[in-house]
Amino acid sequence: MQTYGNPDVTYGWWAGNSVVTNRSGRFISSHVAHTGLICFAAGGSTLWELARFDPSVPMGHQSSIFLAHLASIGIGFDEAGVWTGAGVATIAILHLVFSMVYGGGGLMHAVLFDEDLQDSDVIQARKFKLEWKNPDNQTFILGHHLIFFGVACVWFVEWARIHGIYDPALGAVRQVNYNLDLSMIWQRQFDFLAIDSLEDVMGGACLLGIRRNHRWCLPHYCWINTLGKQKTWRIQQVQRC
Repeated sequence: MQTYGNPDVTYGWWAGNSVVTNRSGRFISSHVAHTGLICFAAGGSTLWELARFDPSVPMGHQSSIFLAHLASIGIGFDEAGVWTGAGVATIAILHLVFSMVYGGGGLMHAVLFDEDLQDSDVIQARKFKLEWKNPDNQTFILGHHLIFFGVACVWFVEWARIHGIYDPALGAVRQVNYNLDLSMIWQRQFDFLAIDSLEDVMGGACLLGIRRNHRWCLPHYCWINTLGKQKTWRIQQVQRC
């Protein structure tokens, strides 16, 4: 949400988060509840695909979206390397359980907790109030998001290194050690469609995880000059890098 210096900016009902622009508590409740819906859809769809899975037919010919994603990260294979769906039902049920937790959290933020976090009695909660014109506030909130994204990237790299992921070139699950060659990563960003090594992919994911956590430490300033209005829009500390 950017105001571009207009103190009386308004948004239509069709603009995503317009109704919670200045209500951080409701902003959280809507997003937590939405996460619950996503979890429920993932868990339910995975069970639906698993119940109808035919091992005699290639997975790609069965429109198995969720099963294919799990198989790509090495989940569902037995010790012989054959995909049997082992552990898939457990993951799906966990998603259904988490969806109820997220749904309950969304209801609590919508009904019990403060509509605006700046009115909260909890000091830590007040830090997450929405101040769209305060770059420190926006960077503080964005920084926490980037930390979790960075941890997820590092977790994925370690999962591939320790457990292994599916290598389509071999048709089997194998352990993948990341290739943290900075020159390679820099060159690959211009021809990423030509990447043919999982080690290079994991190297990029590793660097991405490090950078996302590193962004918390170094503030960024970006100035965008609008020639039409002869005005400079200053976007401060959108990300920390």
